[in-house]
Amino acid sequence: MAQYELNLRDYIRIVRKRKLIIIVIFLVVTIVTTFFSMQQVSTYQAETTIKIEERKTIAGLLTEWIAYNPGDTMESQAKLIRSHKVMKSAALRMRIININSTDDEINKAVNVIDGKIRTELVGNTNIIRIIATSLDSQEAVELANTVADIYIEENLLDKTRQARNARKFIEEQLTSLEMRLQQKEEKIKEQRDKVKNIAFSESMQEKLGELQFKLTGLLQKYTEKHPNIIEIQNQIEDLERKNTSLAGKELEYARLLREVEADKKLYSLLKERLEETRITEAQKVGDISVVNPAVTANKKLAPNQNFGFLVGAILGLVLGFAAALIMESLDTSIGTIEDVENLLQVPVLGVIPSVSLKGEAKLKGKLLDILKQNFVRQPRSEVEERYVRLITHYDPMSPIAESYRNIHTNLKLNDSKRKTFLITSAGPREGKSSILVNLGIALAQSGLQILLVSSDIRRPVIARTFGIKRESGLTDVALGVVGMDDAIKNITDIMLGDMTLDEIQLSPGLDNLSILTSGQLPFNPAKVLESK
Repeated sequence: MAQYELNLRDYIRIVRKRKLIIIVIFLVVTIVTTFFSMQQVSTYQAETTIKIEERKTIAGLLTEWIAYNPGDTMESQAKLIRSHKVMKSAALRMRIININSTDDEINKAVNVIDGKIRTELVGNTNIIRIIATSLDSQEAVELANTVADIYIEENLLDKTRQARNARKFIEEQLTSLEMRLQQKEEKIKEQRDKVKNIAFSESMQEKLGELQFKLTGLLQKYTEKHPNIIEIQNQIEDLERKNTSLAGKELEYARLLREVEADKKLYSLLKERLEETRITEAQKVGDISVVNPAVTANKKLAPNQNFGFLVGAILGLVLGFAAALIMESLDTSIGTIEDVENLLQVPVLGVIPSVSLKGEAKLKGKLLDILKQNFVRQPRSEVEERYVRLITHYDPMSPIAESYRNIHTNLKLNDSKRKTFLITSAGPREGKSSILVNLGIALAQSGLQILLVSSDIRRPVIARTFGIKRESGLTDVALGVVGMDDAIKNITDIMLGDMTLDEIQLSPGLDNLSILTSGQLPFNPAKVLESK
């Protein structure tokens, strides 16, 4: 395959070239996919809808606070329905496994049931569908209801377990709180006797104020060393010392009273919640209830054959095109102009489209009549080949004739001084004679004098193409039997040959054409080619 970037035209060429393998793979994959889709066994579905209630009691709120988990509650519940624990309990209840089953058997049964169960949220509600799929309608109904019942039971057990944990937590808190209250009440009892005189602190403040006032008046009369002033100062210090001691004990006593009062309120609240949690633990009402149980598997799921056919067709096209690209990449033959130029390092002068003639409809009416009249004894394939070799003469306005003129133009652009050209190929029946004749006619139609030399001395066709005699040609000149001028044939020989005047006059240019036929076919053609 050529080492260059593929464009859309290259992909179209690959598809047209490898269309057989694409069609075969497309048909095989489509047929196989459609066959297997038709072989699918019909399945049944049954669904049970459940509703999840919100907890609104104080005990429920406390339980949720203790066992709080972040995330979407409904999504979490939908996942829990298909948990390993629920699936295992369903397998046990439906007798798929038993308590003596091995771990491998349990895991296998859980995977089977999990593959038959799926859950769906109903919009923005708190309702979940439990959908069971099975080959048996009764099994689908039983499976949907069993999973729903087990999930409700597991939820109730979980709720009871959370309430039990909450009760234990509250009981522990109450025990600790009772011990703390007892200790604080004992401290209050101890300090109550020490602060009996707390009520007299106000009178002490008044007396202290009077002494301060009296001291101020005496200082205006006497010095600080006067006995009356010293006595009053001693009384003031004694009162201040007693007042400070009583104030500190009063504050501590008041703090203990406040703490005891708060602990009593908390104790009362915890006792109330303890009773609520005991009620929640004892009751058998869960947060989940069945809205619609599965009664019958009334929805039969037939295999979607149209979808299988569509998938097979798309897959077949993709695989076919991929196979075509792989085969093209592994193909080492030359298939494009770029391949030729990259491999041989020479420019391509032109491309001649292939001519495929099938039936008389491909030949123009008048021309076909002429060919039938003059070559009626020849088989149809020879008539068609004659038309191909002289298409530049018979149909000079055709795209094929234009391609020969393009080669003429490229030859002039490549080297305008070159006058001799050799047309050859790697093997027989590859079109060298057709290119030689049509290129010669295209050059002759442009006004150039052209000599066509038929150097194929094994299977010559040039003489038969123009309807002239083959003798006195190239081999005769090479062996010295005749001279070059005597061997060359021109328009006169063509007119005296098998071609009629009407056929010759279809387009101009044959009068500028000279032909050197192959001549007599030698026994050893190689010896003739080796001669001087």
